[in-house]
Amino acid sequence: MDRSQETLCFKDNNFTINTIPPVFTTDCYVHGQYVIYYNERLPGVVYPDDYYSYVASYLCEVEVYGCPATGFYGSNCSIPCPDVNCQYCHIETGTCQGCKPGYQGHHCELECDKGSFGIGCKETCGNCLDVNQCSITKGTCLTGCAAGYKGDSCKSPCPGGYFGNKCTEKCNDTCAGCNNTNGVCDSGCIPGWRGHQCNEECDKGWYGIGCNETCGHCRNESQCSIDNGTCLTGCDVGFKGDRCKTCKT
Repeated sequence: MDRSQETLCFKDNNFTINTIPPVFTTDCYVHGQYVIYYNERLPGVVYPDDYYSYVASYLCEVEVYGCPATGFYGSNCSIPCPDVNCQYCHIETGTCQGCKPGYQGHHCELECDKGSFGIGCKETCGNCLDVNQCSITKGTCLTGCAAGYKGDSCKSPCPGGYFGNKCTEKCNDTCAGCNNTNGVCDSGCIPGWRGHQCNEECDKGWYGIGCNETCGHCRNESQCSIDNGTCLTGCDVGFKGDRCKTCKT
């Protein structure tokens, strides 16, 4: 933090070692996060002989008080901030210094733009069924989630194996991985199956991933396993092996 860019609340130009009070109080009507206390020796300034050349500060306690509740100002913190959607206003003048979640503008008179919410409208809504129904304060999707998502804010995709509205539809078991929105098997099918939904078996005589491999010389072509090409009822005369692709010698 650069203290030169902050607000100076008090500067001591008069106290001496004999006059500085044991308890000092000052008012500072600003809204902030940090309080900095510092001492210094300025170049070119002649200080009394009993002053040390180097600065040392000894504070037993520092207490900072503000209004006990946000949204109020004045000497007794009893006057509501003039702008109804203002969360922090200047403790002395009432000028708004920060809006409540869901609002923006100099006087906090504007709601967050469509699709945004929260403090300063800096957060993005999730996959709401209707983005206009995203809560401007918390980002909750008031009418539910779009297909493929779940949770109050609709930012969590359906768990593996499920898709659709409220994540209640189950992907086909023959799908290697399906789209959480529409159930399309984006990651392909398990061996022996094909199609967008992986609901079509390989044609007779074909097997494997994408049905791209050709069965061997099975005794019955219909008995060629669609997942690994094994000939379930044995080989034609002259061939051997699980897939019947090797000639007998």
